[in-house]
Amino acid sequence: MKLFLDVGAHEGQTLAAVLDPKYAFDKIFAFEPVGKLHEKLESVSKGNNKVQLLKYGLWNKDAEQKIYSPGTLAGSLFASHEDVKQDDFELCRFVDASAWFRENVAAGDEVFMKLNCEGAEADILMDLLESKEIFKIKNVMIDFDVRKVKELEDRGSYVLNKFKEQNFHSYSLCEKVMFGTTQLTRIQYWLDRVDAKNMDFATQIKQLFYWTTMVLKGKRPGYTWEVKQVIKRFTPSFIIKLARARRR
Repeated sequence: MKLFLDVGAHEGQTLAAVLDPKYAFDKIFAFEPVGKLHEKLESVSKGNNKVQLLKYGLWNKDAEQKIYSPGTLAGSLFASHEDVKQDDFELCRFVDASAWFRENVAAGDEVFMKLNCEGAEADILMDLLESKEIFKIKNVMIDFDVRKVKELEDRGSYVLNKFKEQNFHSYSLCEKVMFGTTQLTRIQYWLDRVDAKNMDFATQIKQLFYWTTMVLKGKRPGYTWEVKQVIKRFTPSFIIKLARARRR
């Protein structure tokens, strides 16, 4: 099966990108421990049986833990995070990442994972590396939010060094692959470059229908960029070459 793991789903900005038919994910798991964000997630994923919303986060153990500044982009497990308010928190549930992988991800699955999760990303990656479950992942995109946590600033470098030692190279760093004006375009930029898309003609037709439907419903951010992609894909190559030649 082809799986997408959205670890730190927040309000569903990434879901809007990975529901695009060109990726043909069989299942999409959205991990979000902050309760008040699930109303928005349910709105984004409504009617799509591929999406499973999980009201917990991944970590290196099963636990209940405070998230400081819950629901904000700065939300963190760590009170020493530079952008959180220590008196604003929510007690949230977390499950052991390796145990979850063993129960839900088969050896032959094709797995793409976005990891941006309250500073827990380093702990999760080390847990998966030590259990070897990480080798089930085709590509994981990592946003090391832990670098903003006092006394843990070097934790990301430590994890990358461990990757090198154990010959794990199936990862992308946020700052190197997330380009675009919206979260949707940034996520798709990354996925397109790690061979996640399937762009046969039938898929392109499905994609065009999906984009059009979402735009009409007002649920599709970034559609100006997407319309340009459609025009490029369905315009014969000789017309594109002619237009470029005239601009020169």
